[in-house]
Amino acid sequence: MTQFRPFSALRYSADERPAEYSTLVAPPYDVLSDTDRAALEALDPRNSVRLDFPHGATNPDAYEGARHQLEAWLQSGALSADASETFTIYRMTAIDELGQARSTTGLVGSLGLERPGDGDVLPHEETTSKDKADRLNLIRATHINTSPIWGLSMAAGLGARCTTIADASPPDAEAVDEDGVRHEAWIVTEPADLVSLESIVSSAPVVIADGHHRFETALAYQAECAAAGSGAGGHDALMAFVVELAEGELNVRGIHRIVALPAGIDPVAWASSWFESTRDEPVDPTIHDRMVEAGSLALVTSRGTWLLHPRPEAFAPSMGLDSQRVAAALAQTPGATVRYHHDIATVVRAAQAESDTVGLLLRPATVAQIRAVAEARTRMPAKTTFFWPKPRTGMLFRPVD
Repeated sequence: MTQFRPFSALRYSADERPAEYSTLVAPPYDVLSDTDRAALEALDPRNSVRLDFPHGATNPDAYEGARHQLEAWLQSGALSADASETFTIYRMTAIDELGQARSTTGLVGSLGLERPGDGDVLPHEETTSKDKADRLNLIRATHINTSPIWGLSMAAGLGARCTTIADASPPDAEAVDEDGVRHEAWIVTEPADLVSLESIVSSAPVVIADGHHRFETALAYQAECAAAGSGAGGHDALMAFVVELAEGELNVRGIHRIVALPAGIDPVAWASSWFESTRDEPVDPTIHDRMVEAGSLALVTSRGTWLLHPRPEAFAPSMGLDSQRVAAALAQTPGATVRYHHDIATVVRAAQAESDTVGLLLRPATVAQIRAVAEARTRMPAKTTFFWPKPRTGMLFRPVD
């Protein structure tokens, strides 16, 4: 059974409700540059980036600096703990690529740690190599979860229950980010609501959608605490934003590939080993619809654009994912290197810059595909899904001690 509990959150103190957090929240740490961090620090001296992305990941003093900053904010009252254990309903409202307003409403709580796949916390994708020392050093120093991982609940009714509770009152906090996404949070304190929400999430598996590396870091910290003789405690869980695995709640985008082929390889001839290629119109806002209609992914080169339809005989039985097919093709292309990006314009610019670089535009995984893979307790290839928008760091923090 999934372990999902309320906790006493740390929040920015506010004299008014809803609290305005726009200058206090920050994007996920792993998309920020040093320049981005400086801009956020200049925006507000209490911006959460000071805790989540301390100066100099190779500087041991950086993490102690984050700890001292946290202690100072607690002492001054800039941050304070909830008086009791709470859940937080979190809603993100954005304009999607079709110009329509879409909302994702989920629940922030404390997700019990277990080895992915051993119980009811399920991995979603294979992971790429990534240094976890930074996040481990941060949690060692501050003893807080600075941002939630993103989980997908396979329980029906979570979205509706969260929406019913949230729509009954104004939010307790709100923020608008640089992309115009509205972030709203409701603090849940009513005992009956806490019980009903915990019951829904605990009734079904949770799939890790975003945050595999932070989950693995939390497991490493849990093991350290156990080795040090610590009993059961907050280190046995981590903060998670859990959303129902349902069409109406998720905006899933593809993660595209920028591929540098070995010199002298013709891109269309290379692709034709696995795909039937058809010359297509240049990339424009209709490219996604053209790909879906043709059942194809797209190859972008300095010479033009081609739709690539998978040859059935070229691939072993698969999940029907473009990411899986591309991974298979690249595995048979010695010397090719790949970069990942969710922005089509960035991929097109790179592909048009030089003859040996191509862009592969992938269709996003569907909610049905995500559910089928989760039910089979298998994993999608790395870099298959990009869930958008992303929760902001700073709407709340979770103590681990």
